[in-house]
Amino acid sequence: MKPIILLLLIISATTAWSQEILLQGKVTGGDNKEALVNALITISNENNKYQVLSNLDGEYKITLKEAGKYKLEAMYLGYKNYASMVTVTPKTNQLDVTLESMFTELNEVEIVGDVPVVIKEDTLQFSSSNYKTHEDATAEDLVSKIPGMDRDENGNVTSEGETVKKVLVDGKEFFGDDPKSAMQNLPAEMIDYVQVIDQKSDQAEFTGFDDGNRTKAINFVTKKDAKYAYFGKAEAGYGSDERYSAGGNINIFKGEQRLSFTGLSNNVNQQGFMSDNLSSGGPRRRGGGRGRGNGTPGEISAKSNGINTSHLLGTNYIDSWGEKIDVTGSYSYKLVDNVTDEASSTEYLVSESSNQIVDEILDIDSRKENHNFNFRMDYELSPKTSIRIRPSIKMENGNSANSSLSNTYLKDGTDLNSSDMKQFSTNNSADINNSFLIRHKLNDNGRTLTLDWKLYYHNDDTYQDVFTNINYFEGDNTENDSTAQRILGDTEKFRTSANLIFTEKLAKNLQLKLNYFQSWEKQDVNTRTYDIMDDANEGDFIEELSNTFTSNQNIYRPEAGLLFKKEKLNITTSLQYQYSALLNESIYPTQENTTTNFGHFLPSLSINYKFSRSKRLRFSYQKNVSLPNVTNLQSVVDYSDPLNISSGNPYLEGEESHVLRFNYRNFNIARKEMFFINLSATQTDNKVTQYTFIAENDTTINGVPVRKGASYTYPINLDGYINARGIMVYSKPINPIKTNISSMTMGSYTRNVGITNDITSFTYDKSLGQGIRLSSNISKRVDFNISSMWTYHWINNNANASLNGNYLHNNIRASINVEPIERLILNTSFTGNIYNGDDDLIQDNIYKWNAHIAYKMFKNRRGEARFSVSDILNQNSSISRTVTESSIQTSTYNVLPRYFMVSFIYRPKGKTNQKGFGDRGGRGPKPF
Repeated sequence: MKPIILLLLIISATTAWSQEILLQGKVTGGDNKEALVNALITISNENNKYQVLSNLDGEYKITLKEAGKYKLEAMYLGYKNYASMVTVTPKTNQLDVTLESMFTELNEVEIVGDVPVVIKEDTLQFSSSNYKTHEDATAEDLVSKIPGMDRDENGNVTSEGETVKKVLVDGKEFFGDDPKSAMQNLPAEMIDYVQVIDQKSDQAEFTGFDDGNRTKAINFVTKKDAKYAYFGKAEAGYGSDERYSAGGNINIFKGEQRLSFTGLSNNVNQQGFMSDNLSSGGPRRRGGGRGRGNGTPGEISAKSNGINTSHLLGTNYIDSWGEKIDVTGSYSYKLVDNVTDEASSTEYLVSESSNQIVDEILDIDSRKENHNFNFRMDYELSPKTSIRIRPSIKMENGNSANSSLSNTYLKDGTDLNSSDMKQFSTNNSADINNSFLIRHKLNDNGRTLTLDWKLYYHNDDTYQDVFTNINYFEGDNTENDSTAQRILGDTEKFRTSANLIFTEKLAKNLQLKLNYFQSWEKQDVNTRTYDIMDDANEGDFIEELSNTFTSNQNIYRPEAGLLFKKEKLNITTSLQYQYSALLNESIYPTQENTTTNFGHFLPSLSINYKFSRSKRLRFSYQKNVSLPNVTNLQSVVDYSDPLNISSGNPYLEGEESHVLRFNYRNFNIARKEMFFINLSATQTDNKVTQYTFIAENDTTINGVPVRKGASYTYPINLDGYINARGIMVYSKPINPIKTNISSMTMGSYTRNVGITNDITSFTYDKSLGQGIRLSSNISKRVDFNISSMWTYHWINNNANASLNGNYLHNNIRASINVEPIERLILNTSFTGNIYNGDDDLIQDNIYKWNAHIAYKMFKNRRGEARFSVSDILNQNSSISRTVTESSIQTSTYNVLPRYFMVSFIYRPKGKTNQKGFGDRGGRGPKPF
């Protein structure tokens, strides 16, 4: 207690004696002195350098450590750079800056400076005026034209080969951590600049101690006339086979105060405005019947198999409460009914002479409902102290009815068994998170103190009735066995963690970080299994298939790190020591306690070198440790399906991963050319993988009977997993045809490890690909994106030659939007997946061609009548092929057939007054 009191006294004393000198002003541009948003302001002397971006009103504020002479610089796209020596006094200083436009007039002809990209530290800023999109394009259409960026068929965006994890609008989160919703709701015509950011952690931004960790983020800077506007989209359509789609969104921007609503209801597999697609179906068997696979209770995952009927509602709120509090909040509701029909065939590689094949037909009918609430409040107590609170609540309930028919036989045609299985399940879960972050600057020279405290609670209840009817074949004899089980599960988890961080500037170019992290987690699992064959109401309790299990995980992790920063070079190195204590207590089926303690040294290194403003290189190495999850630690046996038995392993240890990353980027601004290389490699020791035993004869394992043709799996630790991938992209414009061209070269290497019937095997998957993309930059009336990616795969296994083979995959994507005559819009999109190679590895070719014709209505063109066709060729299909160290599985799923639809769309937009909601004015946002 005494050290804490002393620490608080030190903070209070330092705060009281520290001197704050405020420098503020406004940045304007041109003859009309228009306020410039996100202008970069830099003030520096021999000892210190400060940078900040101007807010929506062009204003900036900087707190300096000492008075004296400084160099003041300002930079903004389309304006000449500004530099001047200024004298800062101990009192508040007002220094306004007016930038001179780069535009000039000569003989009444305007020459406009074309600056396509500005590089600011870890940010690439692209001017949207350099990328032409069609009239109704959204933000995601715009980013797909920017060099180094790509959007896949599911709407996921990558930049320089890395997934974009966060989307901001004018520096603030838009729809929480849902990047797709932000990009689908924001019209491209409202965007002034697209900033692609290698975003540092909040802690690194605050302390200046760059730990090398980065997250890809996009910030859309809206045009000045869009900051006080409303805009949206309403759509209703009806088509063949009773297909329908209705939805819309409305966004109200009043400066920094922003309110958005969105909704959607359809039966055509659109999960449109929300990126969290619900999974199709509840608990089920995986891999053609092998392995335990109930999934993660309470988790919503993106899955497009089957046919979905979706109903979605959402809202997002951004505001500032007074001068010191920024808030964002979002809520979403989702209800999805899914019908999936799956047919799979899986070959299990027991030995060259006794491989087993499982053919299965699976029908899933599921319903899932989800509520998701997120809130964030940033409170600036003073220029030196801030608090961030971030609670979130997620609740989900669902039910499903699954039925499965399977047949297992040897490769020579000998039948082993057949199964008829039905499963009915319900699930209710809740997740509550809260994060409390307090940060304090002890001075303006790098001395900071931060406390990050997190709380997490999870609870879920599951109810399953599983009925199996199995026939075992032995020559001419057939033996029938039926089971009926009710499985009730209750899981409760509580976790809390605290992270205390101190930074200190040791010298002009050297900064120290000291960090202590500690977490404690307890999870209680209660699984009760009943035999309901003779009594469907009560049933007989089966203790050996039930479980009461408690897991306690404690982590202690001190860390020391150094940052060396000088002009073009940044080097960060740190060393952590993580001590983990894992205590597992089981009451039944067996009463036992297992304790595992292990310690690891975790070094890290990050090097960042800037050859120039447009050319940089990054390298990093990091060692990580992850503990096994409780599901894998439970020793309870899952015997609900006697053909697919599984259990956990209470003796599992943590995984150790070594991660290398390399990134090189070069921009030729004058020629608008971009080149980058992104490489990464991960080696994992003690990886949690599966031990699989496939019975060639009736046997017993750990006291559990395993019939001929059945499998028994449980998790184990194995060394040998490696994953490496790389991407190289070169992009440039072709001016004569007003088109941007990008060349993409990709490669990957994966080595998986597993054990089947006591044989350790390694599966190698190597690939090399080459692609090209053409993006139009012609006009709003002609807009297209065309790409093709050829990827060649080599697959082989050291223990099973049946897995060896090669194949070529060509992915073709095209999207074209043209307006041949005034108000008439023609749009078409095509996706093709073409395969060539070994029959055991390739899958059928898949083609999907969509098109629509539309007419713009009303004087302002905001209305639209549309006729669309989905899957014109009626050739779309859903096929997946999975190769593991012990099996090859091919699965086909039902898909939405071809349909026609007539729709009406209206896009409202207009100006809002410059008063806040409820006639309350607001301040501009904090500089981003």
